[in-house]
Formats: sequence, structure tokens, C-alpha cells
Amino acid sequence: MASDTLCVAFSDVHSPRFLPLLSKALKVYNGPDPCLVIMAGDLVDKGRYLMMSPLLRLVERRFPSSRLVAVFGNEEYEQIRDKLRSEYGGVDWLDDEYRVYSCGGLRLAVVGTQGALERPTRWQARHMPHLYRVYRERPGRIAALISEARRSSDAVILVSHYALSRATVEGEDPRIWPYLYSSAMERVVAESRPDVAVHGHAHKGRPRASVAGVPVFNVALPLNERLVRVHPPEAR
Repeated sequence: MASDTLCVAFSDVHSPRFLPLLSKALKVYNGPDPCLVIMAGDLVDKGRYLMMSPLLRLVERRFPSSRLVAVFGNEEYEQIRDKLRSEYGGVDWLDDEYRVYSCGGLRLAVVGTQGALERPTRWQARHMPHLYRVYRERPGRIAALISEARRSSDAVILVSHYALSRATVEGEDPRIWPYLYSSAMERVVAESRPDVAVHGHAHKGRPRASVAGVPVFNVALPLNERLVRVHPPEAR
């Protein structure tokens, strides 16, 4: 398959905090220009949506012809998401939805979501109690989207901000694992079987694992310190 089927992914820039690390990662990347640049959330820090601008300048300067695809992280607060969509319309923001891209003759579906947690954080439970319902219902919705995307594509990439595998949060304090990933979302990976799964959020976790044969990539920039190349099997 042609090299333009390649995707690269990163997350957790927390702009402006890790902008220098992103700049370095872009400079040292020496692969072919990707068809898609996948950004798996926590791109800005603490809702500072205007800090998306310097991040995008870096990425667009390095990959001017690549499509940019992103999901929201917990740092992209709910009240700024409409602003991110309107201010940065060059990014395909996927929020419990999917889009199919043509990459080197391959129909590549990207299913995007913030993901779910085992339970809301203490702050979320206090200020956003609706997340109990969201985290309970979202896995079923994502499974249905993967099934739907499969019918209109050759390969499916699942992108979540929150972690999709217990194995990729190992290295973090076990006491906070419930606030990093969802076992229900891990079951979605195992049962719905996207071709590749991508997530962020776990800065001190493991970079890669396998769930029922599905490769799962933790693309958190503070962990990898580089862009992560993501190849659906059909693109290899």
C-alpha cells in the first residue's frame, strides 16, 4: 500500500506546556508525510482554546497537505468545544462520530470520542454528575459506530482520549487507574475489533499493548516524546 496511507498520532500537548516537545517531535520525524495527523485530545491546557493556534501552526508547517483529525480531551472543556470547532475549522473534530477518508486508495474510517472512565473523577462527580450516565452509555454508542463505520470502509481506527487498555496505563499509580481508562471501552475494542485503537491521557503508561489481537497505541506526547506512526493492517 502506498506510503500516503500512513497516519501519525499524538496527544496531551497541553498547549502551551509541551509545545517545545511537539516542535522537537515534528522536527525529528523522518517518515513520509502522513495522510492523516490524528490528535487524541488534551491539546490545550485547562480550556485555553486560543492556545490551539500555535499548536496548529507547528503541525501545518510540517505537514501542509495532511488532514488533521482530533478528539476532545478533558482539558478541552465542554464550554469551549463550539469555539474550537468554529475557530479551527481546518481540524475534523470527532465527538462520538466517525468520518471516512481516502488514503492511497484505502477507505479509512476514524471513529472519534473522548472515551470513558471507570468512574468520574472527584471533581467531575461534584461538578459534572451527568458524566456517570455518559460513561455508562458511551461504550455502547462507540461499538455501534464502529459497526456502522466498518460497512463503509476498508479499515477502522478508533481514537479516544481516555485510555482503552489496562495494559497501557501500567506505570501510572494503580490508585488512579479508574480515572484513566474504562474496562467497558476495552471490551468494545475486544468485541468490536477496530483495526487499530489510539488513545492518550496516560502520560506515564505504556506506549503499546494488544487487546484481543487489536493493536492499542498510547500516543501521549509526554510518554513517547515523538510522533507515533499508526498503520491499519491493510496499509502495511
